[in-house]
Amino acid sequence: MENAAAVLGAPTMKILLIKAARLKSSPSRRHDGVMPPLGLLYLAAALKKAGHAEVSLLHIALEGLDQAGLELEIARRRPDVVGISAMTSEAVSMHAAAAAAKKAGVRLVVAGGAHPTAYVAECLGDANIDAVVRNEGELTFPELLAAHERKAGFGDVKGVSFRRGDGIVNNPPREFIEDLDSLPMPAWDLAEMDRYREFVPHSPMLYGRRYMSVFTSRGCPFRCTFCHNIFGKRFRAHSPARVLEELRLLKEKYGVENIEVADDVFNLDRARAAAVMRGLIDGLPGLSLFFGNGLRAELLDEELVDLFSKAGVKYVCAAVETASPRLREQIKKNADLERLRAAVELLVKKRIFVNAFVMMGFPGETLRELLLTARYLWSLPLHSFLLFFCRGYAGAELCGTLPPEKRIDPKSDNTCFVPYGGCADRPAWQLLAVKQLTTAVFYLNPARLLRIFRDLPFGGARLYWFLFRTMALKFASPGRR
Repeated sequence: MENAAAVLGAPTMKILLIKAARLKSSPSRRHDGVMPPLGLLYLAAALKKAGHAEVSLLHIALEGLDQAGLELEIARRRPDVVGISAMTSEAVSMHAAAAAAKKAGVRLVVAGGAHPTAYVAECLGDANIDAVVRNEGELTFPELLAAHERKAGFGDVKGVSFRRGDGIVNNPPREFIEDLDSLPMPAWDLAEMDRYREFVPHSPMLYGRRYMSVFTSRGCPFRCTFCHNIFGKRFRAHSPARVLEELRLLKEKYGVENIEVADDVFNLDRARAAAVMRGLIDGLPGLSLFFGNGLRAELLDEELVDLFSKAGVKYVCAAVETASPRLREQIKKNADLERLRAAVELLVKKRIFVNAFVMMGFPGETLRELLLTARYLWSLPLHSFLLFFCRGYAGAELCGTLPPEKRIDPKSDNTCFVPYGGCADRPAWQLLAVKQLTTAVFYLNPARLLRIFRDLPFGGARLYWFLFRTMALKFASPGRR
């Protein structure tokens, strides 16, 4: 007797969505920066809306898988289709997952996310990957699966790249989704929320706590040369009503009271940002918000910061990058440093914990410019900072200006985490020395240390131990971020 779903014309494929991560190589190796894979939760919801009932999620880092474990897990689940999402630092495990899927007899393996979007040829050079979904996947992937079921080929599916003979076909790009409210709510039920408490998210103060990430907007109109372009350069946003509906669902159905906002630039539309905050104040008290990315700090003003404070914002990141006027022009980072300083002061006045993002190792950066950034950082009333070494990723404007040896090598899962082989013209030892100096002067400041503990969103022995361990590693392991 025929399957009832098949009779009704509903899709019957078993789909496994995999979030790539650096494969575990030893029992002691631990992943930090492990967050719920929000992009795949959106994609899973879109697949379910399209009628695909059997959709499951495998997060390699969450499961702590090595190569053998990955192969066993895919074979155990026996999917018909595998979709793999990866950043460039996860490309090695993306290829490993594709190989494991084909070894298990999977008919269709599709790669998507930031890395495949930027490195189409590199991905399709792997015979285990059948197609690449570029940029947003909520419309493209279900359409690709429908074509696959009809055995129609992928030639008419916008936003897809695939092999044909000895060449690669890049179909026309798919338009970015204009009405984000038309997307279904992310498939929160696929995320084992309590398990993510054991890992450090973008907002480290959430370590050990139940939380969930949300996108309230996509796209960023700013043109920083080091940044990705997966969501495009035009700001698109959920309406305040949709944002509040999503947060209410997380709180009332899933018991989530800590929210990490993953936007590129939540407050670009000031009126919308204010409306969301007022909605929280009036109708959703008790939530705590963390902007582990998400804000353009110099666009904040006193009224908006006051709304943030009343709505429960606990943690904000401010992107300083570099204090060098020459480099800021070169990388198209057009933020006003004095306005940024004023915004940081307003946030700290409201006892909102402020972290800064700083970058070093730009092409042509001088020692004087490195120290200029350090001095600016020291002068701000920040609580903490994260220093990144500049990287040349395909798809970012900066990468096109670099010789091949200074670009990220997707065949290694380590080049994103150490300064060696980066964009800098300075020797690696000098970058590390400046990083250590910056860290020492910044944190060995009694007033700053008092401010840190005064304004911590949460207390408890676990968080204090985490902070102590993090500080110790900053000084003991200069190659770590």
